Amino acid sequence: MNYLLAEVKGRNAGLLKVMSNERGLFDMPDLSDNQAYSPAYKLEDSEWFKLDNFLSRGYENNLIGSTFDSTVYNQITERQYSKINYLCSKQGDFFLFQKMSPTHLIYKKWFRISSEPTLEIDKPIIILNSFVDAVYDINGDSLYFKNIARVKSIFRGIEELYREATQAEVDAFLEQDFISLDGTFTGNNVKTANRKRIAMAIDILNQFTQDNKQQIFQYIRSYCEDVPVDSATFLVRTEDHLKKILYGIEQRYYTTPIGNEKRLANSILTLPTD
Repeated sequence: MNYLLAEVKGRNAGLLKVMSNERGLFDMPDLSDNQAYSPAYKLEDSEWFKLDNFLSRGYENNLIGSTFDSTVYNQITERQYSKINYLCSKQGDFFLFQKMSPTHLIYKKWFRISSEPTLEIDKPIIILNSFVDAVYDINGDSLYFKNIARVKSIFRGIEELYREATQAEVDAFLEQDFISLDGTFTGNNVKTANRKRIAMAIDILNQFTQDNKQQIFQYIRSYCEDVPVDSATFLVRTEDHLKKILYGIEQRYYTTPIGNEKRLANSILTLPTD
């Protein structure tokens, strides 16, 4: 038997039972094409990010990590459908998750296609997506997902894997001796995408020796000739200047061996060394 549960928000927040069914409520995706999660990697259409040893990571979810017992969950009421945060189907040894949004709950006149159609009014329906947002493999203790933004409210704390730098971290990064703000540009001008890159850059620089830093700054200069410099300092006047420096810290620039073309990698996948 397969079971569909819903986590509801609000005063009586928690997990509730929606229905049970012999059929799979969600289509089970092919998870064989997967990559270990990295915020620098952009998935291909068929790929999934994978987090192994998921329970030990401590990302909170009220469903996984304990023996499943459908009898402990109360039945959802009609008033609670509008408060659903996510749906989860227990199908065999897997939990399949769908993030809910207002677009999934439809309040319209509708009728079921049949030989005797009947008009339904004030009977909202919930749309189940063709593709789920996350899959948890119980036996393998692995979580599969495609977009961390869609699962962060399902697994609380997981956003730390791809977090934004705080304003204090942004300001501290821009005060480092290899950067000088020029013109009217300040830390308050830094938008979300660069805040995420700064969070990654901070972690990368913390692993570098002073020699590593000097090498990376020379590397950035060799590829980013349009970023102004003053002696040993990059002059940041725009978001684009900052983005190019951050790409350099991630070592996204490379030169092709044939043709000697300078290129920027849109996605980074670290290859095994053996």
